[in-house]
Amino acid sequence: MSFKVKVITNIKQWSNWQEEWNDLLDDSLTFEARIFLSYEWLTTWWQFFSSRKKLMVIAFGNDKNLVAAAPFFSAPSPIFPFARVLKFVGDGNSDYSDFLVRKGFQDSAKLIWQWLFANCSLWDIIALHELPSNSQTISALKRIQIPDGIRVSVLAGEICHRISFDNHFASWREQVSQSLREQLKRRERQILRNFSVQFSLAQSSEEVEKVMSQLFALHRLRWGQLGQTGVFIFPKVRQFHIEFAKKALSRGWLKLHRLDLDGSIAAAYYAFKLGDYSGFYSCGFNPKFTRYSVGKVLLAKVIDDAQKEGAKVFDFMRGDENYKSEFGTVTQRNFHLFVWQQEKPISRSAAISHKFTTWLALKLKEKAQR
Repeated sequence: MSFKVKVITNIKQWSNWQEEWNDLLDDSLTFEARIFLSYEWLTTWWQFFSSRKKLMVIAFGNDKNLVAAAPFFSAPSPIFPFARVLKFVGDGNSDYSDFLVRKGFQDSAKLIWQWLFANCSLWDIIALHELPSNSQTISALKRIQIPDGIRVSVLAGEICHRISFDNHFASWREQVSQSLREQLKRRERQILRNFSVQFSLAQSSEEVEKVMSQLFALHRLRWGQLGQTGVFIFPKVRQFHIEFAKKALSRGWLKLHRLDLDGSIAAAYYAFKLGDYSGFYSCGFNPKFTRYSVGKVLLAKVIDDAQKEGAKVFDFMRGDENYKSEFGTVTQRNFHLFVWQQEKPISRSAAISHKFTTWLALKLKEKAQR
């Protein structure tokens, strides 16, 4: 079957393909990356972080629909400024990234790589981060003949925890340790005995703005106690998440949970559910309620709701924090992919720089999580 390539270079042009993009997303092989490959996430990210970047979305389709797409941008490398780096839209904020590939059209992903290798003049290095263990990007690259002079390197990234909702268990709580089950019951009884308790979900744009702002403040308190800044330190990042959360609410994806004790916010979880996938992106809790383990209490409620709503997994996304393993998780690992042109000194040098800085960032985060 013959497929035609479409190169999208501006946001207005992309908007004309929104319906086709969403159709591809809904029928794609991607699982954990779906929220981060949605038109809403990608275009909202571009709205806030497109400075000095050139949009280059590569899509292949037939007469009926798109069968594969890759949301790239090109920009001067921040590490090696004379080199042009190709990355995924969402880089730095997405917990997962990948090629979008329609079910039944797995081989179409190879066309993206073949196009990139046929257009080497457009890039010096390709640096693709946060690829999941079942990445279509890596799988497709393994199935093609890589041209002479092209080099590839894969770096193991962060561990990602998830709970699999086994049908043999009525509740995920049956899969965890007796110690955690007893701790949750004890804390739940304590807060019910000592406080007026309210669990809630944001239901309107106004609530989203309010709860997200509270989440940012709680997150900053939590990480400040550890001598770190957290992911929401920059105003533009906060604005991006508020704007996306509103769009996710309108699509029915957003699960912005909140726990109030005596009218004061004690914990908040910024989570999503798309089809049978559920996971949380970030959280925050009030240190004055630490003795009641409010973070764990609300997290248990978030997982309860995900299972009741038919999710197959609950994903903790990136990070190997100790508390995650207490919830009976299984783990997988993200990967980072680097592709460069060996005969071009600028390409080769940029690859060395990008690989090293990625490795160093991973080591520093791993140390901070211990």
